[in-house]
Amino acid sequence: MKQGADVTRGGKTLPLRNGMEVLSGDSIVTDANGVVQLVFVDDTKIAVGPNARMVLDVKMLRGNRKAKSFAVEALGGSFRFISGKSRKRAYSIKTPTATMAVRGTVFDMWIAPGNQSAMLVLHGTVQMCGLGGSCRSTGRICSLYATSQRGAVGRPVDQAMYDKAVVSGFPFIQSQKDLKPPLQVDVEGCSGESQPAPRAKSDAPEPRRSAPPQRQVKAAVAAPPEQPDPVGQFDRPGDRPETADDRRDTGGGVFGSGGDG
Repeated sequence: MKQGADVTRGGKTLPLRNGMEVLSGDSIVTDANGVVQLVFVDDTKIAVGPNARMVLDVKMLRGNRKAKSFAVEALGGSFRFISGKSRKRAYSIKTPTATMAVRGTVFDMWIAPGNQSAMLVLHGTVQMCGLGGSCRSTGRICSLYATSQRGAVGRPVDQAMYDKAVVSGFPFIQSQKDLKPPLQVDVEGCSGESQPAPRAKSDAPEPRRSAPPQRQVKAAVAAPPEQPDPVGQFDRPGDRPETADDRRDTGGGVFGSGGDG
């Protein structure tokens, strides 16, 4: 396996190797060439892109292959997250400027320099909340949201900003050649070149679960990414008249207290 990622555990830092088990409390860091692919026992999957840092905190249910709690703290860089068989309420995904709630979800996220956070939804429903307390929910394929410096959450103001964000911070949308099949998903129309920004397709929130466990790591080496630019200019709730698309996109009841099917 080519070098490109380290794990810090109990104060000791070791190089990640193919097939190595990843434990709760581990901190994973990649360099400019590193891509780490994690597949947990509950079938949750995470890809860690180049120049990224992530901390795991997972507690498993006794005698069960599902997680009681599955917390991911993404501190920098690019990631892909695919929820598994654990209950959706088990998952907690945090960045320095946002929290994400998931439901049957596949999405990519980017923590940009300056700690601006962005997500791009590929399947299922995600709710993103900024530090200012505003939240946006979407189940549209290719929908892109980001936090603002004021702690709000918005969408790109135009196609150019959408394209810029995808090129700058979403390497797995640009190419999946460094990912193995479990983490390769349909990204058609999300590159920004052939399809308008994330307002294109209709929502159908799908129930889904979440979970963690200890994991086995497969590492591959990705091409060094370009130095990312800031995410760009995003609208904020209240900056413009609300549209029908917004009302469908921001429903507050997506993550209610119903069953975890």
